[in-house]
Amino acid sequence: MNGRDQGMRRQEAGVKTAGVPTVHVIDPDGSTRTAVRELVSGMNLPCVTYDSGREFLAAHRDSEPGCLVLEVKIPDMSGLQIQRRLAAEKRTLPLIFLTGHADVSLAVELMRGGAVHYLQKPLRPMELLEAIEEALAVDRSRRRARQRRQRVKEGIARLTAGEREVLRRIAEGRATKVIAADLEVSRRTVELRRVRVMEKLGLKSPTALLHFAILAHRQGKKQWGGARSPVLASS
Repeated sequence: MNGRDQGMRRQEAGVKTAGVPTVHVIDPDGSTRTAVRELVSGMNLPCVTYDSGREFLAAHRDSEPGCLVLEVKIPDMSGLQIQRRLAAEKRTLPLIFLTGHADVSLAVELMRGGAVHYLQKPLRPMELLEAIEEALAVDRSRRRARQRRQRVKEGIARLTAGEREVLRRIAEGRATKVIAADLEVSRRTVELRRVRVMEKLGLKSPTALLHFAILAHRQGKKQWGGARSPVLASS
């Protein structure tokens, strides 16, 4: 039975539950797969191991939380190729690279590509444990950020063009009378739009409204790169 079969048996035995992160391991060396799996077992986390990069890429779903521990040199695909493939497919799984032969230039390239750690064999259990914990923390942070972006996007979609314009100006720190002048409407209209925005977004206070507006503004600028946020712009 290969490492991945053993990992799948662990999942089928009920080790993995919804929302629990999984540690994936790609290494052609069976002893390394076993060592990492035993370490992860001690963390009370599910572990799935693979002999090859293609096997992992076919099985992994980015919707599942976790991290990936992989050897730099894998027969069918190099660790760098796997990293680039994951990036091209916008899979956000944090990576921990293992190597038996240190290569400074490769290490720099992998870290620039977003790797969390680059560890040398033979593995030191405590070092790997800390690296896995850090990678899982990175994964949690990325997923929370992605969920926030999705909530903002869905919230903006519920607003009218006029409400989005008011929200955009709130993010810019403009007062009600200034917003009214900008939009050539009455202050009362601005206030009503503000109330409707809060109702549609389920916001309970002006502070919550300002926080949401700033998140939406930042998200739009980051995504589109313009001074004016298309996320908040009128249709």
